[in-house]
Amino acid sequence: MLFRIRSLRLRSNHSAAGVYNLEVLTIQDDSFFTMSFFPWSEKSVFDFFVKMFLTYLIPTSATGGFIFLSIIGFVIYYIIKLFHNQQSNALEQVSRHSAVAKFDVLGENNLLDRLASRARPNQRLILVFGINNSFTTMDQNVHKNFTRSALSVILRMSPQNWLTFFTISETALNEALRLDSASQDSVPLAVTVRFVVFAAMTYQFFDVNLGGSNFADVVEATNAINNLWEQSKNIETIGPELRNEQDHLEASLRRLLPNHFPCSSEQHPLNTIIPAYETMWRVVLLTYVSAGFRDMDLETTQQFQEVIRNIPECFNSEPNCNIMDTAINFAKEGLRLYPPTKRIHRAVPNGQDGWSNVKADVEWCHRERRIWGPDAEQFRPSRFRNNTEHMDEAYMPFGAGKHKCPTSAKFSYHAIIILVVALAKRLGTRETGSKVVYNDPRCDGDAKGLLPSGRKDMDGWVLEMNGVEWLGRAM
Repeated sequence: MLFRIRSLRLRSNHSAAGVYNLEVLTIQDDSFFTMSFFPWSEKSVFDFFVKMFLTYLIPTSATGGFIFLSIIGFVIYYIIKLFHNQQSNALEQVSRHSAVAKFDVLGENNLLDRLASRARPNQRLILVFGINNSFTTMDQNVHKNFTRSALSVILRMSPQNWLTFFTISETALNEALRLDSASQDSVPLAVTVRFVVFAAMTYQFFDVNLGGSNFADVVEATNAINNLWEQSKNIETIGPELRNEQDHLEASLRRLLPNHFPCSSEQHPLNTIIPAYETMWRVVLLTYVSAGFRDMDLETTQQFQEVIRNIPECFNSEPNCNIMDTAINFAKEGLRLYPPTKRIHRAVPNGQDGWSNVKADVEWCHRERRIWGPDAEQFRPSRFRNNTEHMDEAYMPFGAGKHKCPTSAKFSYHAIIILVVALAKRLGTRETGSKVVYNDPRCDGDAKGLLPSGRKDMDGWVLEMNGVEWLGRAM
């Protein structure tokens, strides 16, 4: 029997990272078969061709079929070699970015070297926010005190503490809905999420429970933080407009946290608020919108519904709750696609009594297809079930090496997924009839593409709570 082929396709296997399927459709009877292999492994390529020979060449026993499949085999082999070379190049680039994040670009170094390397590119944050913490200081004592203080909060988290964290988030969301929506038909997402995340972090790190009476001050503080951060990117001196923003921020914080003023620069609340709140709210919002409203594969949609049903109650049964891994993967995927720090900057001595600025492009490492597969720009949390060593090296939402953010061990993952679930339970998802209007043709016309993630990009996003009971109507 002559073995002839109608079509042949090489596709990514979405159920296993790094695996590719060769799909073959025959002409004679439209029979279909699939072979799976790892294109990055030469052994896998060899095993693949052995299976092809034993399964499909021997039964056909036709010279024409043998020659035809041999030609196809050589073509596929060279394609695989090309993939392998491209991935090797990508891995070299990841290693260079990782070396920057880990301070390896400094060569032999000590704590003072690393603090100086990190602090010098962050001097703008001192100018704009006046913060004096581990990210801006060259003082070892300030660094150690800040790290110790952060860990004292993070390490005390118990299952009951996480349930309380959810309750605080849920209460803050209800207050935001009651006070924030003028029309009672839609929810301004950015303002609402900022309030909820700010309230949750303020409770967690300052033991202050913010209520509806604080809403205006939180909005003023979070708007000022946004504006100041954007201005800090291109700033050399402080002008009247910037000073006015700083005054508004300081005044609102004094009203929100009166027991923490007056204070020294080392004790100022912004030292904690900037790394805790500012890096969190965008990841929470983008993860919620990605999981709840963008076009996803069926598995992701079903997993998210299961996470919503089981969080936060599942924290009481951790680590026996199987859904916890799935829930954490949603947080990991949000951090992968939308890292809070897109680029990590380091100052490196240039040998001329000066410093040069180098950077690690975290966003590139997190979205590179040669590392994460052809669906690298798609939101698919299940990829972390089978993440490879290369993915682990490329993944650095909290930095890398000795000065990785102290929240990287569970705290951030848990906080993100609890805040996302609080939003989903109260505001709904596409499955419950809710809808996000982006007021941006790039997003409204493309339900699969990446979302814009700048601090100002989400200001126009509105959620229409169709099918979800609206709190304001019962007032």
